[in-house]
Amino acid sequence: MQFEQAGKHRPEILDKVQEHKPLEFVKHLLKNIDHLLGIVGEQKPESLTSYVANLETRYQQLVKTDYLSSKSIDVSPFLTELAHLSKFPRLVGMLLNYHFQLLQLPRENKGENEVIEITHRVFLRSALIPQYINLQVLTETVARYEAIQIYKHHVTLYVRKRIADQEDQHQTLEELREDSLKTDPENPIWLRMVGEVEDGKLIIRKDCCYWADALEDLSDSELKYLVCCYGDFESVKTYNKRFKLTMEHTIAAGDSYCDCVYYDTRVTKDFTHPSKEFFDSI
Repeated sequence: MQFEQAGKHRPEILDKVQEHKPLEFVKHLLKNIDHLLGIVGEQKPESLTSYVANLETRYQQLVKTDYLSSKSIDVSPFLTELAHLSKFPRLVGMLLNYHFQLLQLPRENKGENEVIEITHRVFLRSALIPQYINLQVLTETVARYEAIQIYKHHVTLYVRKRIADQEDQHQTLEELREDSLKTDPENPIWLRMVGEVEDGKLIIRKDCCYWADALEDLSDSELKYLVCCYGDFESVKTYNKRFKLTMEHTIAAGDSYCDCVYYDTRVTKDFTHPSKEFFDSI
């Protein structure tokens, strides 16, 4: 099989400055943990109170600045759509303060429409580190294996709801391949080696990951993989609901590449993942 290189690894992308609306984005962060609390309540109800208490303890240790007070932010509007998190307003306050701390938010009050300039690295860390912490605390509250299974179930259902109206962007794997080869000088795609579509399969080896680069100081590679990569197995349906993804190695988990294989289930039922030796040889 022939492979074609697309994109390039440009670490400086993480230092690119972008505009960001913190009070708008934080709603997504809270919806994510609200959903996780709901799954914990369903699958491990006897541990929910302990989990929330442990989260509050962890975030209390991490938060250095009370942005809610200095910026006169009322948390109550955030609670209206949070069926589970609304029962724990103290935790909501801690989550918001820590998120703002990761954003390096100015302390002065600029109103609910505040726009700040942050690097892409800061944005990624503000979005991903709270998820990592939420999962880490869950592994410390219940058995690690149980925590990971709960988290996987949460991610699958949460992504499924989020992409419900985004499915079927491509009709075929050939269309996905063409998209994977496109380059934009202003926003270069991640370095990847793109194969040809054969027997209902498209193989892509991704050779860099800015998400993993932004989280290189976090020590638990399994948790990083779950936070950064696990949602890909469900979000592949944004390409087409009949597509399936297999992936056994990822950069976030400490590997040197991500070995992605996309299948069109209308064409093949053979989901045998190629060997590491195959991907090493590309």
